[in-house]
Amino acid sequence: MCSRRYCITFAKNNPVKRLLILTLLASLFSGCLKKMAQAGLADTGDKFIMNKKKLSAGTIDRLKTTTTVFFLPKGDLERRDSFQAAIASVWDLTTIVFDEISNFEKYNNDAGYSYFIVEGVNTHIRMEHTSFDQMHLYLALRLPKEEGNTKDVNTLGLARIELFPDFITLMTGINGSPKTFLTKVYDKGVFYNWSPVLLKAQLAAVQTNLKANNRPWLYDEINDPQLTRRLSKDTLYVPKRVLVHFNKFNGNETLSSNSLFQAYGYKYKICDDKELYRVFETEKRGKLLFEYVKGSTDKFVSIYDMESRRIIYKQYTHNSYNLKSKDLKRIL
Repeated sequence: MCSRRYCITFAKNNPVKRLLILTLLASLFSGCLKKMAQAGLADTGDKFIMNKKKLSAGTIDRLKTTTTVFFLPKGDLERRDSFQAAIASVWDLTTIVFDEISNFEKYNNDAGYSYFIVEGVNTHIRMEHTSFDQMHLYLALRLPKEEGNTKDVNTLGLARIELFPDFITLMTGINGSPKTFLTKVYDKGVFYNWSPVLLKAQLAAVQTNLKANNRPWLYDEINDPQLTRRLSKDTLYVPKRVLVHFNKFNGNETLSSNSLFQAYGYKYKICDDKELYRVFETEKRGKLLFEYVKGSTDKFVSIYDMESRRIIYKQYTHNSYNLKSKDLKRIL
């Protein structure tokens, strides 16, 4: 058993008070969180935006009255046009604008703006003979609460998209401070599942859920009834950038072998960012997109259907660091 648990959130406008309420949940392993949620635990907060919630129509109507800000890292400025074009082509729930994180305060306390922002939560678990950290970084959609209804938090989390940071970015989150986190992550952070096409797929799925007033549970597993038909009909495009093998002993990261996908039973194509952009944005012929995310010790394998703008397959595995052939066989 853990002798002490605590967690640190880097969402700037989330209070410590509410964080303490969530500590017992956040510090348990994700598998335990899954069991507790099934047992009917109340949604104890939007802190980590991880619990399933039926959003009210009024909440979505209020979201529609805002302008949504998407903060782009400085490193993306050279490809800013491609990011903006891809995101804007799929997001129509609100007017969307793009800015740098240095201008965050301009929007933070303005009820006329909602925003997508990178957040992090680090859970430090101390056991009798050892201790370790579980760091999760994610992209959150936040909506300011109505005036007079702030209680102890002034934003409502509407969506959470898990990010796949490289090891250096992960350690920046673990070892950094709340004051410097945003600047460091947006200036120098590397996320393997951050590209124009992947962000487009992620935001399309978020928007589909929001239009249905749904905020999915983080650990939802999805297997669409028509999955086999869709996979046998279309090519699955695999971003080469997410095929990263992680050495848990020294933190080294290398590209996984392309032969890994031989375990997948249907047609696929592994693409670099340039080819992926051409297929999905320029030629607009891509329909199925693969995504693998390692969030601390959690593994998520997903397939996006760009035609229906939703996730048609999602498999969650706890305490697993790398994509394996058995993960691909399970898709059959």
